[in-house]
Amino acid sequence: MNINCNRELFLNAINLLTQIIPQKPQARPILSNVICKVENESLNLKATDLELGINLNIPLIKVYEEGEILLPAYQLLNILKEAGTNEIKMEVLDKTAILREGSFQYKLPVYSNETFPEVPELEGKSITIETKTFLRLIKEVAFAMNKDKNRYSLNSLLLCLNNDTIETVATDQIRLAYSKAKLSDNINSEETFIFPAKAVNVLTTLLADEENETIDLVMGKNQVTIKFSNGYFITRLVDAQFVNYRDAYQNFQDIPDIILNTTKVSHAIRQVMLLTCENAKNIALFLEKNKIIFKANTPLGEGKVELDIEYDREEMMIGINPWFVQDFIKEISNQNFESIRLKIAGPKKPVILSPHDDYLYFMSPTSL
Repeated sequence: MNINCNRELFLNAINLLTQIIPQKPQARPILSNVICKVENESLNLKATDLELGINLNIPLIKVYEEGEILLPAYQLLNILKEAGTNEIKMEVLDKTAILREGSFQYKLPVYSNETFPEVPELEGKSITIETKTFLRLIKEVAFAMNKDKNRYSLNSLLLCLNNDTIETVATDQIRLAYSKAKLSDNINSEETFIFPAKAVNVLTTLLADEENETIDLVMGKNQVTIKFSNGYFITRLVDAQFVNYRDAYQNFQDIPDIILNTTKVSHAIRQVMLLTCENAKNIALFLEKNKIIFKANTPLGEGKVELDIEYDREEMMIGINPWFVQDFIKEISNQNFESIRLKIAGPKKPVILSPHDDYLYFMSPTSL
C-alpha cells in the first residue's frame, strides 16, 4: 500500500470510527484496530465492537499501490491530530506503516486482518428517509434516554415505522419524549426497532454533516443498517419490551394549553436553579390567575421568578425537575421555537411540554 491523502478527511473518518472502537478490549484485542483498504482511488475504513459497525470511504489524492492492512486506531488518530499538514503520505514496508509529510515521520505496526470480524452490510427490505428529518427525530428524544447503562432496555431509543409515519421515543421512566413525522413512502406495515444508546450517539455524529438529502434504512430481524453517502452503519438492536407510549397523551388532549415564551421561561428557570443543590434539585411551579411562578427553597436560600401568562383556571402547585425542563428547551431552542405549550392536569399528574402536536415531552411530578 502506498497512498497520498487529505489529512482532514482521514482524521474525521478515524475520529468517527473511534466512537465505537474500544480502547482496551479485554476479550478481543484485535477490535482496537481499524481496517484500511485501498482500491478504486479511495480508502475504505472499517471498525466494529461486535455490537456496532462502521464502514466509511474517503477519496484519495494519489494511489501508487493498493492494499489492505490493519492499524491501531487510537495511535493513528493521535498522529493525524498532531500532524498539522494538509496532506499525509502512508506507505507499507515490511509489516510497518510509514506516515510522513514535511518534517514528521511515524511508523506503526501492521497487523494481520485474518481474524478481524466482518462488518456486514444488510440486504433486505429498506425505506428511504429524509436525512434532516431522521436526525431531528432522534435528537428530539435522545436526551430522555436512561443514563444508567445497567438498565439496558431503557438506555435506548425506539424507532417505529408505522405505514407512512416515523416515530421516535425515549424514556427513563421519569420522563418521556415522543416525536413523529410523515414519510414520503408508505411501508404498509408497522416495524419497530430499539436502538442502544451508543448507536444513537454515533448516528447523530455520523449524520450531522451528511451531504445526501436522504438515507436508506435496511431492516433486519436483530440488526439495522443505515446507508449514507460515503458508507454505512450497522447496529445490533435491543431485545426488550418498550412502554406503551401512544396512549399516554389521550387523557390530556382536552386540557387547555398554557402558552409560554420559550426564552422567558428558560431564563426564569435558570434564575431559580441558582439556588438548587445536590440534595435539593427540584423547584416548585405555581399556577395563579394570569401568572406562572417558579420557586426554589433550599439550604442555599430561596428564589422566586414570576411570568405573566393567560390562565384563569384553578390555582395549583406542582414539583418539577428544572434540569429536565432545560433539556427540552435546549433542544427546541435549536429549532427557534418562540413559544411552547404547557399542559398540567393536577399536582400529581404529568407535566406536558410541546412546541406542536407532533413533539411531546412528559415529566413526572417531583417531591419538594
